[in-house]
Amino acid sequence: MISIKDLTFSYDGAESPQLTRVNLEFAAGEFVLVCGPTGSGKSTLLKAINGLAPHFTGGNLRGRITIDNQDVTGRLPHELAELVGYVNQQPEGWFVADTVEDELVYGLEQLGFARDRMSAELARVSKMLGLQDLLDRPLSFLSGGQQQRVAIGAALAAGQRVLLLDEPTSALDLDSAAETVDLLKALAKEHGVTILVAEHRFHNIIDKVDSVVVVNNDGTVAKGYTHWSFEDDLRQPAIAGADVGEPLSPPSVEWALTTSELTVKYADQVAVSSATLNIKPGQIVALHGANGSGKTTLLWAIQGTGNGSKAVSTGTVSVAGFGDPRDLKPRERLRAITMVPQRAADLLFLNSLSEELAESDRFAGVTPNSTATIFAQLAGKVNPALHPRDLSSGQQLALVLALQLVKGANLLLLDEPTRGLDYVAKRHLAEQLKSLKSQGKAILIATHDSEFSAQVADTELHLIDGVIQ
Repeated sequence: MISIKDLTFSYDGAESPQLTRVNLEFAAGEFVLVCGPTGSGKSTLLKAINGLAPHFTGGNLRGRITIDNQDVTGRLPHELAELVGYVNQQPEGWFVADTVEDELVYGLEQLGFARDRMSAELARVSKMLGLQDLLDRPLSFLSGGQQQRVAIGAALAAGQRVLLLDEPTSALDLDSAAETVDLLKALAKEHGVTILVAEHRFHNIIDKVDSVVVVNNDGTVAKGYTHWSFEDDLRQPAIAGADVGEPLSPPSVEWALTTSELTVKYADQVAVSSATLNIKPGQIVALHGANGSGKTTLLWAIQGTGNGSKAVSTGTVSVAGFGDPRDLKPRERLRAITMVPQRAADLLFLNSLSEELAESDRFAGVTPNSTATIFAQLAGKVNPALHPRDLSSGQQLALVLALQLVKGANLLLLDEPTRGLDYVAKRHLAEQLKSLKSQGKAILIATHDSEFSAQVADTELHLIDGVIQ
């Protein structure tokens, strides 16, 4: 189904190619895991197959790619739309319609399908993905797992034979991630779709795939099978135990963060209900919960801005030395609280990595290269001339973490901080958080990554339907 011959891809101005003389073949209905370190080129490999690289990313591509016996080398993405479906790392950001049905048929409309054929394809793909009962549902009301299914359905609605997915489980809870992997396996085996999945959380998927492609930091790519033994840097880290308990009850100490009866509503819908939370200086608390349980809403309510939403919060929030963040001016709030959102790229606005790092040092009033040192610990060596938007999702997250960590606030809020990070980067992040803990920082992490939280958290809490358990 897919044949790649001597593929080499380089970004303009890069010191070395991102991909070097890649030779791969994939059969019809093959289910493939693509893994490798953060920034190694996994996403670039997928984008080369569907034409986004170089036509959207820039850069230079050499070699030959054939799909279903068609030479597609150099074709534009829209010329491959009926052949290859693509789901990026944040599918919710790519939705173009309001409802599930409109999203599923949008691509068919763009491809000029007749109305009766659109109806038939809508029925086929909604049945295939179990979306029949959701067709009238607004996309914004869906859980993360449901949104992922809609994105997959939209990518396959025209009968595409190849499906490429970039980190499809990174923002999903464990149950939703398992359901997504099972769905992909069924699409491959029962419907003959060739599926390539780039993933860091490969323990969720390794037992389900037919083959494994490893993209290395030197641009080389190798294909093997699931009995391979991975290098130490790709293996799951050892898990240390963490205390799991009730919301913390205060002894006689000054708390870094306290909330009491914190409730957040969107119109008449309660997203967070009566959240009471106490975190000491030098303590790391992990907050777990299914997609849609209210974790992100709670973090933004604590941060004080609500992320610009129309949510209304009541109850009390207090940060040591600053009081209620909702009453603080923006610059003062930055001194009190460091917030790293799920969409890390929203905080990047300059034209190169080097500019972002230098501006961060200047704004934080720290010595030159302070931010760069933290970034290098998290992401390794990265070309400083690259535009921040050209970094991988994991590299973008590492950059935003560095920009925020260097400001020195005593309360750190992290929303899915390991999304897009490989195990090496996770280990460096864990070390960084433990170092901050030793300095007396209080850290609250909203995460689906139970392995990571078990490594770093002193206490693990669960948010179920907006209520802390």
